[in-house]
Amino acid sequence: MKRSDRVTAIIIAVAIILLVSSYALFRRPAGNTAVVSVDGVETARIDLLERTPRTLEVHGTSGVLLLEVPGDGSVRVIQAPCPDQICVHTKAARTAGDTIICVPNRVVIAVIGRGEVPDAVAQ
Repeated sequence: MKRSDRVTAIIIAVAIILLVSSYALFRRPAGNTAVVSVDGVETARIDLLERTPRTLEVHGTSGVLLLEVPGDGSVRVIQAPCPDQICVHTKAARTAGDTIICVPNRVVIAVIGRGEVPDAVAQ
């Protein structure tokens, strides 16, 4: 085995180790609950494992947000009174750690997994 073969083998082994460890670090589990907070106060918990599609109204500080829970384990904002509509254009939240925030309305929707509590941003 030549020296270049050994170097190549070491580089490949290190690359595989880094790839496997980064996958384990960055893989997030699917969330099972969405916590809705308005102005820092928790107002609702949504079970994302329920398969019945529904919509919910969230009364924020400047109007009403309409949330869609399509029954596929996600939640998204479909209507908001804010001028920029950033929360409406945000992708659906489905994995633990995902958040949707409507700043003018002071609404935070945070997806959590089993046994987790929302962090300071969502509280």
